Amino acid sequence: MNGRKQIGAKGEAAAAKYLAGQGYRIIDKNFKCRIGELDIIAMEGQTLVIIEVKTRSNLSYGLPCESITTEKKRHILRTLQYYVMIHRLEELDLRIDVIEILSREDGFYVHHIKDAI
Repeated sequence: MNGRKQIGAKGEAAAAKYLAGQGYRIIDKNFKCRIGELDIIAMEGQTLVIIEVKTRSNLSYGLPCESITTEKKRHILRTLQYYVMIHRLEELDLRIDVIEILSREDGFYVHHIKDAI
């Protein structure tokens, strides 16, 4: 695994730990299909929450959430629609969040943006 993928995997693990600490129930991770990928799928009460995790080791290229393009949003939405259809989850409320992770020497800085997309 290259350096970027390692940082991303550590960021997703930190995000999952954070979410569990906030009472979310993680039901799936790294769901992939031909349309796209969903990083973390969780339940908060009766709401299905899709969490896009963006991790950076520094701010040279801006905040992690700034890397979510219009095209990336479109892929997330289409992948979510597919996930909901194949798992027959149409009756649930849906929300898409972003978790920004900044990897630092002393751990991770976590910023949770609800209803981001």
